[in-house]
Amino acid sequence: MFRLSFVATGLISVLNFLLTENIILRALLVTCILLSFGLAIVWPDPLPPPPPKNLWSEAPEEKKREMRTCSSCGKAVDQKWTMCPYCSKRV
Repeated sequence: MFRLSFVATGLISVLNFLLTENIILRALLVTCILLSFGLAIVWPDPLPPPPPKNLWSEAPEEKKREMRTCSSCGKAVDQKWTMCPYCSKRV
């Protein structure tokens, strides 16, 4: 974003340089043009913030879920469920 603002400042300075006839103002505008386009070229890109330290923690061990089969459709459902989510019948 800073690079674009430096380029815009340089372009406005070029336009002012072309429209003015004052020698002192032209000298200041040349300095502004060189400085703004120079900063637009060498300005560093911002770095993203570092990731948090606990981002890649160890995954917990998988816990085996107790399953049973539906008497109507035969698909596996959770042990605690009383109704099958596939066929909507009582397990």
